[in-house]
Amino acid sequence: MTSFIGHVPASKSILNRALILQSFGPDLKIYGVSDSDDVVKMKAGIKALKDQAIIDCGEGGTVLRFLALRASREKGRHKLTGSARLINRPQEELVKILSQLGVTAKLEKNSLAIESDGWRPQGDTLHVPSHRSSQFASAVLLNAWELPFDLYVSPVGAGVSEGYWRMTQKLVTDAGMKLDRWDHDFRIPARQTISATSLTVEPDMSSAFALAAAAAVGGSTTLLDFPVESLQPDSIFPNILQKMGVPIQFDCGQLKVQRAQFLRGVAVRLTNAPDLFPVLAALCALAEGDSELYGAPQLVHKESDRIARTAELLHVTGRTLTPLEDGLRVGGVLQKTGKRSVFNPDRDHRLAMAAGVLKLAGIPIHIENPEVVNKSFAGFWQSAGIDPS
Repeated sequence: MTSFIGHVPASKSILNRALILQSFGPDLKIYGVSDSDDVVKMKAGIKALKDQAIIDCGEGGTVLRFLALRASREKGRHKLTGSARLINRPQEELVKILSQLGVTAKLEKNSLAIESDGWRPQGDTLHVPSHRSSQFASAVLLNAWELPFDLYVSPVGAGVSEGYWRMTQKLVTDAGMKLDRWDHDFRIPARQTISATSLTVEPDMSSAFALAAAAAVGGSTTLLDFPVESLQPDSIFPNILQKMGVPIQFDCGQLKVQRAQFLRGVAVRLTNAPDLFPVLAALCALAEGDSELYGAPQLVHKESDRIARTAELLHVTGRTLTPLEDGLRVGGVLQKTGKRSVFNPDRDHRLAMAAGVLKLAGIPIHIENPEVVNKSFAGFWQSAGIDPS
């Protein structure tokens, strides 16, 4: 049973961006703590870059993409390593971006090799592929400090996860960067420097949602110091839960979530908040009526193919599942067979959390490798009151 009152870790998405900013402005103070694997890897990676050592990115997409551009700002040869799965995720864009900046980069089996004399743009405009992830454009922007030239940037392709891209723009402008924008393109004037003295990182909305979902099916959660406004796209989750019939109360900076008497199916476009998908799909499978989660084709390029793997997980509910190219449709009726199943989250932390929500709702599941939640929220099982075994 979930019975949580407290704080969730700081947003790893914001914190990893802030750490890149701090590498250009060491006097910038960052307020916010997270022991997630991605943040630990980012801190170690920045230190390794300073020490001219190999940078281990582990499983972190933001770690590899942000640090690849950060390393390319420094003259010399750099090597970034990571799991085979991380390197095999969409990373070709890094090579394309770096080549336009006069930097040599090569993707290998478990690494990215970079040789750089600093950024030397090879054309009038830097074209940044954005059809599979917004992180590539974010990586450019986060690392465009102290340039001796104006940099013109044009995101190419239908942008995905626009909310995270807007988050990056807000962070760099708050830190002191001036941006000239027109349509989807922008200019970064030369010689930008960090002028902010501090940055406070808000709680992680993805982690908050996982705890709120656990409360919705099995208890209660009170999230302290919950922001009235948030930079994170996943902050839409309280509105979604209310539509599903979950009792929500926001008062004096506290978000209180209670168990729902019954859950209603919903239709939600997740273009800007794809990280909600696995846990929200689990709630939809427990709800009365049909649901459709759509608008997030980038899900197939996450830590796993989240559309296929979430559908695999939800088969234990007996619901009729229709995978879509950009999401999942949930129909039929919930059927609890009582038969215990085993689920392997395939090293995907959000799939493990989704399985935990089903288990808390009374569906017997043994969750293998539960430690995968450490990627974003090491204390999830204890905070949610779930025994994954």
